[in-house]
Amino acid sequence: MLFAVDGRFLNMNPYARLLCFVAIALPAFPQHQGDTPPPLVWDKLKGTCPASLDWSGLRGNSVVVSIEDDPVLPESIPAWNALIGKFKGEPVVFLEVVSGPDFVLDQALQKKTYDGCILVDRARRNLENFSLPYPRNLIVDRFGEIAGYSSSADESMIRALLHGEGDPRITATPPTPKPYDPTFGFDAAPSYEVHIARADARGPRSLGQIADSRYVARNQPLKLIIADLWDTPFARIVFPDNLDNASYDVSAYVPVENREVVLDLVRQALETKFGLHIEKNVQDQRVYVLTAGPTISAQIQASREGEDIMTGADIALSLEGVLDAPVIDKTGWTGRYNYTASSSVSGSEAAFEIARQLGFELTAASQPIEMLVVRKIY
Repeated sequence: MLFAVDGRFLNMNPYARLLCFVAIALPAFPQHQGDTPPPLVWDKLKGTCPASLDWSGLRGNSVVVSIEDDPVLPESIPAWNALIGKFKGEPVVFLEVVSGPDFVLDQALQKKTYDGCILVDRARRNLENFSLPYPRNLIVDRFGEIAGYSSSADESMIRALLHGEGDPRITATPPTPKPYDPTFGFDAAPSYEVHIARADARGPRSLGQIADSRYVARNQPLKLIIADLWDTPFARIVFPDNLDNASYDVSAYVPVENREVVLDLVRQALETKFGLHIEKNVQDQRVYVLTAGPTISAQIQASREGEDIMTGADIALSLEGVLDAPVIDKTGWTGRYNYTASSSVSGSEAAFEIARQLGFELTAASQPIEMLVVRKIY
């Protein structure tokens, strides 16, 4: 997301004069504070954009650029607008760069108008050109030079820049990924060894396999680690009543580029550490069956190339998290889709409302399905 003391965000349609212009991407190169940033690149513009998005045309403004990978949701727009509103009449421009599907973005903008400018960059070219692994925010000063990088952009940080003051959250170069916690992390862990330790509740959180040779869970409940390692949603797991409910740090490094080898190693270590036996069994369960209605909702759209989001099975899985019960996909939908839906109620009623909005039906049933069964054996 790009900010130039002038804000913007989702669901808008007015295009700027240069809407059809696509800047030529330069090769990615290391950038530092004081460098001239590479040109902005986009497929489409949405919202209220400056007449020119060339850095020379933006000179005189402080520009905040935020680059987002995830689809834009309606809940994000009020926060974007609130930040923009704090700089009305001041030389600040906010530029959001998003790579999510147009359909989801447009649906969000129908619910809430965004006061700033959005650059749609489906191929994520800006992310590469700006050399931004994380964080994804770049600040350009009034002279068209990089002022620094930040993981977030709030009012106090932007005002510090406007007054030429420093801020500890701003770095001079794009940060590089750091090794995991040295106590339990990659550098400390010998090959083929898994480290499991009780977590500090105040520490940062992360979860998942970050490379084919490495696995990390930081400050995560044991149940969530199990669900991740066995790639199974909570609604399809049977946990014992006496399972440890504390949070843990888990790290593993195996010098073999093989995802399953790493996961199997961590699974075995987890079972041994906590005295568990975990296996998949077919059991009779109360479930919900998801079927397609007679008409297709306007809130669902077939995805275009590069916008593959969800199949019917994926939609069923997303409803499982709301119902806390298995949802069986009987829609017959095998294509890839974008969709948007919201609910004014909570709990299981929300799942039924969302299904109705999308033109689906949920029906309670009982049938044998595969469940992940966790047993405490010692």
